[in-house]
Amino acid sequence: MATLRVLTYNLYFGGADRLEEIYTVLAHVGADVVGLTEADDPAVVAALAERLELYHIWAEGSGDRHIATLSRFPILEWQIYRRPPLTQAVLETKLALPAETVSIYNAHLLPTLLLPFEIRRWQAAGKLLQIIRTRLPGPHLILGDLNAIAPGDRVLQRNNPARMRRLMALQLNIIFRLALPRLLKAGYTDCFRHLHPTEDGFTWMPGNLTTRYDYILADRSMATRLQACRVIDDIHAVCTASDHLPLLAEFGG
Repeated sequence: MATLRVLTYNLYFGGADRLEEIYTVLAHVGADVVGLTEADDPAVVAALAERLELYHIWAEGSGDRHIATLSRFPILEWQIYRRPPLTQAVLETKLALPAETVSIYNAHLLPTLLLPFEIRRWQAAGKLLQIIRTRLPGPHLILGDLNAIAPGDRVLQRNNPARMRRLMALQLNIIFRLALPRLLKAGYTDCFRHLHPTEDGFTWMPGNLTTRYDYILADRSMATRLQACRVIDDIHAVCTASDHLPLLAEFGG
């Protein structure tokens, strides 16, 4: 396998009013695979895919948050999972790379760090692991806006919006970490944390970064090929394209 560049990016309510900025970011990165969350407008996804000359799948999630995956490689098959506990959605795509197939599980889980939501994310992680065990996908990645906090990660709660601070005060500002450990204990590698053990890697709220919500997790076979992983912050358009920064991982042969 030649270098495979994989990006995850939350578009913030579909991005119809920021299409040019989003396109500028994606064109700058030039990823082979792009997992889009809050891809709520299928016309935006189709326009991005056409301009970037990528295949794409758009699928409805549960509620009003939808999901899409773009790929330089043909999409052999796809499946959407959006029933409880897998909400908001997980979009599975199997991609035909030149020498093998790689599956992408593009996930957008429920928001807010309150304990009831983290329990639901823990349940969603368990259901996703069950699906993967059933599907036997071979080399694969789990990526997306997981809305969860990894073990050891900081959250700058004092910088969060006032409404979030009020909600977190209800649980004494305690951050429960259940969903990510469930995936890590199943053998997945947190690509950013593996390569940057002491960096925050915040992806939420450009200009006032507080939290790392976006992840690329590699199964054991993909983890051995991991070469690089970084938050994309080297182009001005990311400041206005979304309320998230994109995360890019690179895998070698």
